[in-house]
Amino acid sequence: MESEAKGRCIIIGASPECDTDMIKGNVLADDFVVCADGGYKYALMAGIKPDMIIGDFDSSEFPENSECEKIKLPVHKDDTDTMYCVKECIKRGYKEFLLFGMTGGRLDHTCANFSTLLYLSERDVKATLFDSENEIFVMTSGQKVIENKKEHIFSMFPFGCEACTVSLEGFEYGLDHGILKADFPLGVSNVIKSDEANITLHDGSLICMLRWELYVEK
Repeated sequence: MESEAKGRCIIIGASPECDTDMIKGNVLADDFVVCADGGYKYALMAGIKPDMIIGDFDSSEFPENSECEKIKLPVHKDDTDTMYCVKECIKRGYKEFLLFGMTGGRLDHTCANFSTLLYLSERDVKATLFDSENEIFVMTSGQKVIENKKEHIFSMFPFGCEACTVSLEGFEYGLDHGILKADFPLGVSNVIKSDEANITLHDGSLICMLRWELYVEK
């Protein structure tokens, strides 16, 4: 039985391209911070004391001296370290997740973390993955409003489905119940043109990537 919903859960992964300044700038004092395996090294570099460390530690040293809660996983398992962190924190009542250190390095690990975003969205859990260049989230229903990101590059692709139906307002390329197919990248490199841009997902599921970089016309 899940406990009462709590505040935000921060999960820090072990990507070799983790941006510790971004972590430091986004983690709040009352956030519950979980490190997936070697991600605890980035937490320490960012000056953040984790509340929990979870991993199989097949590629990093187990943090014996850490005073926080620790869960050591077997190397041979179905869940990735990050997925186990997510499941454990959902059980504890968390309904909003921020993920750091989840892209770059091994491409298969990045893809696995995108699948984790889909897992969270399918369970009505708000989740966003951040790296030094992007804010990434998955939609499985409803509407998303993006505020104060005018002239930022935005891309979206069907994810976990063959096609999805989307409406866009406030973008350079708008859509009204447009159909995006998994085998054609129609949703790449759009540009936000309004201080309040709207995405409505009518069916299917969608992975969205908002770049920090502003669009510069060439």
